[in-house]
Amino acid sequence: MRRLGLVSVLLCGLASPAWAEAPIDTTEEGEESAEDLRFRALASLGDRERAAGHPRAAARAYMAALEVRSDPLIGGRLGVLFVQLGRPELAPELLLDAIHRATTSPKEREGFFKAHEAARAQGSWIELMVSHPGAQVTLDGEPADTRGHTASWFFVRAGEHEVRAKLDGYEEAVEKFTVIKGEDRPVRITLKPLSVPPPDVKAIYQPEKDSPKIVAPTVVVGEPKFTKQEDPYAYDDKPATNRGDGEKKGVRGSIGGGPVVVFGVASWMPAVGLAVGGSFRPSEYVSLGVEGRAAWLTAGVAERPINAMTAGGLASVCGHWRWLFGCAVGHIGVIHVEGLPTAYASPPLTFTKPGLGVRAGAKLNMTQSFAIRASVDVLALATGTQIVARQTVIVDHPPVLIGAQLAGEWEFGQ
Repeated sequence: MRRLGLVSVLLCGLASPAWAEAPIDTTEEGEESAEDLRFRALASLGDRERAAGHPRAAARAYMAALEVRSDPLIGGRLGVLFVQLGRPELAPELLLDAIHRATTSPKEREGFFKAHEAARAQGSWIELMVSHPGAQVTLDGEPADTRGHTASWFFVRAGEHEVRAKLDGYEEAVEKFTVIKGEDRPVRITLKPLSVPPPDVKAIYQPEKDSPKIVAPTVVVGEPKFTKQEDPYAYDDKPATNRGDGEKKGVRGSIGGGPVVVFGVASWMPAVGLAVGGSFRPSEYVSLGVEGRAAWLTAGVAERPINAMTAGGLASVCGHWRWLFGCAVGHIGVIHVEGLPTAYASPPLTFTKPGLGVRAGAKLNMTQSFAIRASVDVLALATGTQIVARQTVIVDHPPVLIGAQLAGEWEFGQ
């Protein structure tokens, strides 16, 4: 399916011509400049090669056109070809620029977006932060264009990578890191000053007149400061949105709540209510949680005027993998049954129901601190629920509760 999606992305751009968006330089007679003529010729060659099914030749023509001058439309088409040719790490910056600035048809813009999502699924964005401006930075041995800033964004494929930074008067800094698909992350480089040079040693030969005194150079030692620059591609910390969760590293907590539906409250009819809770996540893969919930039946029990509800608390230990999670759950609560006064004279019944079960679900990060979580749980209770009226068994329900909930979560911590 992904291969068919990439083919459809490429077909989206075949019909539109490759016109430059930058102003056209003209001579005094009103003719296009040599630079514009060369750019248009190379862009048209790229379109013809792409339409003829020669993606490598089209990519070479587009790259040559972009060397003449920058153009977001041609950059977007080149980004689509990079994805098709198996070089997705070269595509996201070009595609983002095309999505935001290129003047083209809605269909081709949609193709740029789909190609960007396909490329992004193969790696992640890193925010490279260098403690001092003006450093020479290389990423995996290739120069990284930080424009002298202390903070820059780069897209890299999943796997092992290495960053090196050099600056006069400072030791070379090296940082190795691992990139996981869809998990954006910061990479920090701190430059340390070189040691102060040793004092001068008297020379063997001394001139008759004292030469001007040479003062040994000094190195100012200070705390490195990270000055974060504006993200040129408007890719703020996150996103998420499902950055995919990219999940953040470190100890984190969350609180949240939302609607819940429970089946098995003295009946298989749905009981509707609310659940609230919180969790503590000591690592990327494990979390501990507690929650309370209450739900009321929307209809009578056994087609009789009998009301029932459940309330209780749940404790969970969950394992996480990307946006999926599974949990072991413990339950302690009650099932309360009450007949209408006009129908039954017996007092209300309250059954205590401890139990154990499992839960499975998924979480979608909407922003850096807010997520939506959906889950389903099955609980095996210690005893079933039996309702007897006037020596007649009205309900004999098995010891099972099945719940489904949708919750919003606010996250905090490191």
